[in-house]
Amino acid sequence: MEAFIQTALQDCFSIVVAAFLLLRLERDIKAVREAIDRLRYCQVCRFSPAIAVDVIDCSPGKEDVP
Repeated sequence: MEAFIQTALQDCFSIVVAAFLLLRLERDIKAVREAIDRLRYCQVCRFSPAIAVDVIDCSPGKEDVP
């Protein structure tokens, strides 16, 4: 019985550590994706001749910049 409990604890610990690392990785990937979206949007704003320099708002999600 003690060997079963020891094995179960070791397996559960491995699963918990893997889940924790996956959640951290998912958060980091989300942050990188948001940064890439911001950079892509800023590049579009910066090089667009139709948009005045003083009106640029490099916020993702605001596609209809005047």
